[in-house]
Amino acid sequence: MAEQWLRQFKLTIQLQKGAPEALDLSQFKIYFRIGQATRDTPQAAEIYIYNLSDDTMNKLAGNDSENKDTIITLEFGYKGSPLETIFKGQVFQFRRGRDNPTDKWLCVLAQAGEHLKNYGVINQSIPAGTTIDDAGKVLNKEMEKYDVVTGEVPQLSDQQYPRGRVFFGSLYNHMEQFYTENDIVFDISDGMFTANTIFGHLDKAEIIINRDTGMVGMPQLTTEGLEVTCLLNPKLKRGVRINVDMKNMQTESYDIAYEQQEKDQVFKNPNKATNTDGIFIIQSVEMVGDTRGTECYSNLVCTALNATVPKSGVSIKAVD
Repeated sequence: MAEQWLRQFKLTIQLQKGAPEALDLSQFKIYFRIGQATRDTPQAAEIYIYNLSDDTMNKLAGNDSENKDTIITLEFGYKGSPLETIFKGQVFQFRRGRDNPTDKWLCVLAQAGEHLKNYGVINQSIPAGTTIDDAGKVLNKEMEKYDVVTGEVPQLSDQQYPRGRVFFGSLYNHMEQFYTENDIVFDISDGMFTANTIFGHLDKAEIIINRDTGMVGMPQLTTEGLEVTCLLNPKLKRGVRINVDMKNMQTESYDIAYEQQEKDQVFKNPNKATNTDGIFIIQSVEMVGDTRGTECYSNLVCTALNATVPKSGVSIKAVD
């Protein structure tokens, strides 16, 4: 993405659950914040749409903001490049308010995989002799019934179960248990399920992050990983490798509180928490944008390839 200028947005919201009609709201002022708190939580979005008429608000949210589970899609791109989906999920709440006497807004709170996480159920059994990889495929096939498609997933073991196994109850809970058993972390964002090994990465091209490709400020090494801010780029997703310009990396001070010395120093030591090539794996992505303002950023938390990684923090299991 050589020329990151003349931003383009497209926001559509389904009018009723299961209905084909959707409203295109791309011409309004929109402010959004999209992110994921941990590896284990689906992508969530908070989107503000400004100065809609009361009729339009009621059409989207219902007279008493009772509409739920409708599909919302936000796409983004720059002039000369195609629009790419940066969020697709289900609405779970509408809020109404205003910033001042003249500017009112409709806030949409949505989550990717909402139907899967809250309503997904499974009632399947697999016979003895089924491989672990085939068991994963059974779960993934059930998942696709809830508006989540399967993306890149690693090949699992061909070891066979000596006895049959029953999947019954919450589909999401069974997925968490199954993939944890096999040292796999998964991600649900943009309406897509992807997975990779705990210290692995997606099989996608490495993305260079420097001042010529949109880096904003300087990379900051923290206990949780390397924090990097750049111009919003839809290709920056969890599990993707990036090559960061480390010339101006900022290191963090060690904790000088009583009895805290040396407890977190290894994760702030640039010789152990980074590598000479500056290659990192994205663990957390937050996207912030304003269609009529200056904000349009991707905020990343990354861990270095083949380096010491934090045992807690947003890149592992949310904040302590």
